[in-house]
Amino acid sequence: MQLAWTQIDKKLDQTFYAVELAVTAVMVTNIFQYAWWRCRERQGELTHWQRWDAAYYLAASIPLNVAFPFAVVLIYIGEVNYPASKMWHSGSWFPNTVHGGLLYAGKWFGVGLLTVGVFKATRLHARILEKWRALRGKGAVSHSSDP
Repeated sequence: MQLAWTQIDKKLDQTFYAVELAVTAVMVTNIFQYAWWRCRERQGELTHWQRWDAAYYLAASIPLNVAFPFAVVLIYIGEVNYPASKMWHSGSWFPNTVHGGLLYAGKWFGVGLLTVGVFKATRLHARILEKWRALRGKGAVSHSSDP
């Protein structure tokens, strides 16, 4: 089943643009709050960066993740400078203008920062490595040439 973009009701399209912005904004800010709490609870002699690294990654990811859906809402619902400010044209499903492409790329860079921040806040990478080593066992075959 294929739908042309012209077959989608404009009000339905606008509703989902607004829902995307709302869900994204709530999600990234709540993840940041959780990470801030986790960073605050870290114990021991840690540098500022060691204690707060996850919060910084996640704080940087918030505007990057929210900018694209916010621009979509401004342009396609609020019709700010519309149609000159359109981010995609000619029936494209992806942004194919300079500002649309930059916002879209920024969104995915923000997803990368979000992923790094979540891994650092939850120490998921360390837990996966610990589990991996436990599964491999202490008697794993060494590839070194030591006798």
